[in-house]
Amino acid sequence: MRAGVLLVLWCLAALVQAAPKFETWQTQNGAKVFYSHAPQLPMVDVIVTFAAGSAYDGQHWGLASMTNALLEGGTAKHDEEQVAEGFNRLGAQFGTSIGRDRASLSLRTLTRQPILDQAVALFSEVLTQPAFPKEVLERVKANTLTGLKVAETRPGTHLNRLFWRTLYGTHPYSHPVSGTLETLPLLTRQQVQDFYRRYYVARNGQIVIAGALSKTQAKALAERIMGQLPAGTPAPALPAPKPLQAAQRAEMPFAATQTYLMMGQLGVRRGDADYYALFLGNHLFGGAGFSSLLMEEVREKRGLVYGVSSYFIPLKVEGPWVIRLSTQHARAEEAEQVVRETLKRFMRQIDPEQLQAIKDNLLGGWPLRFDSNRKIAGYLDMIGFYSLPLDYLERFPEAIQRLTVEDVQAAWRRHIHPDKLLTVRVGAGE
Repeated sequence: MRAGVLLVLWCLAALVQAAPKFETWQTQNGAKVFYSHAPQLPMVDVIVTFAAGSAYDGQHWGLASMTNALLEGGTAKHDEEQVAEGFNRLGAQFGTSIGRDRASLSLRTLTRQPILDQAVALFSEVLTQPAFPKEVLERVKANTLTGLKVAETRPGTHLNRLFWRTLYGTHPYSHPVSGTLETLPLLTRQQVQDFYRRYYVARNGQIVIAGALSKTQAKALAERIMGQLPAGTPAPALPAPKPLQAAQRAEMPFAATQTYLMMGQLGVRRGDADYYALFLGNHLFGGAGFSSLLMEEVREKRGLVYGVSSYFIPLKVEGPWVIRLSTQHARAEEAEQVVRETLKRFMRQIDPEQLQAIKDNLLGGWPLRFDSNRKIAGYLDMIGFYSLPLDYLERFPEAIQRLTVEDVQAAWRRHIHPDKLLTVRVGAGE
């Protein structure tokens, strides 16, 4: 056996060995639990996630985001200042996050007693007993509206909104996660309460526990946190978006120093079997910084941009594949044409040596993707929410290593259609 093959096998074995091990079960009221034992440091990361992202806003755009933000606005027992002071006093970190698919709460705390018990008690209270005070709602609304008004002055905001709105049409992914200047003022406390009661329930959620707790301790912790929620029912499945049947363009005049450009189409859902090949190919095409073909062709050879990139956003249903750049107004047409030509050439022919270099780079840095407790918890949250295999972090480098040029080309030809791209431009004029 050649030395090179032996080295690859050794590296893969090391990667598999380095990947953390995950376990899963359910609480008595139906919440999914995902657990990883990481005893190196005396701390634990907890993430509670629900299918309660902006895709479930209905016509009340911004409702999911507002509900998630208001969870730390006070409980039946403690106002928002007392909640914040409680976590600070314990040295614990609390946070919330929201996206199109999911809404989360997170806790990072030491496992030393009584700190752990007190931090978990406060976290559980915030999750299960939010008061949604009207005065906090109005203040968060006002702050969010101020932020949106500031965002309106940035061409990138309009570019992003126009891209999602045009690509997704009437689909629940089409509108901004935070809502709009028109929809936010209309949100009511009753709507927030109703959204919370519908979606923040055990059977629509999961809890991730990663850290220096035994499985027995993790089971008790999961029951303590999720067991206080009503069982409820899962959120309804999201509809499949409709792919573009032909190329489309959308432009918006905007007073900006450059033209901002996004090109793309529907990509894949999280868990698609072709994602490995699409991910690897995208690293070569536009996802690997200065090593990508887009950077070489658009920046290095022609000096058209400072930066250009491409990326997939896999979601519950097909998320977008995006190419993004900004350039001088006078050179926008040229930059767009170079991107198109580079994509077509990439779809026709991939250099095996360049692909291998990208492979080596990805595999060499793979252990760094889960080299902290927080990263492990984040991956486990993704794996659980999107129903990926528990050994996903082991499978990924193995799958990447097996891919050939032909595999990558076949996957890209199945999913990416250069003749049906959406092109969005913002900034060329007043």
